[in-house]
Amino acid sequence: MKKIYLYVSDQEKKTAITKICREQGIYLQDLSQKDVNRTVAAICGMPMKTNGSHKTAPAMYMLPELLLFYGIDDQELDRFLEAYQAAGIAKIRRKAVITPTNLGWTLYELAEQLEIESR
Repeated sequence: MKKIYLYVSDQEKKTAITKICREQGIYLQDLSQKDVNRTVAAICGMPMKTNGSHKTAPAMYMLPELLLFYGIDDQELDRFLEAYQAAGIAKIRRKAVITPTNLGWTLYELAEQLEIESR
């Protein structure tokens, strides 16, 4: 199933992204601050053994805006990003395709890695 996981606080941005997802047959699932210390696998509903050595978010940590792509091939990703840009939606800096590597990370760890990569 093609799916996008989204964390944004701007309702207008969320509405515009929701419209693109509907047009392209992509299921959109909201992320929340409560997901910050959950693994990406758990968020995706996938069983995954972990070693329990995950970094957890510090107190008062606020998730940044995130767009996570799951089950979307390169062509579909390009089509989504083109529609996103054409719609004039403000940029979300932290975007990632869900991979076997980041499935084992907490959402906090993924957000922090994306922050490093976006510099």
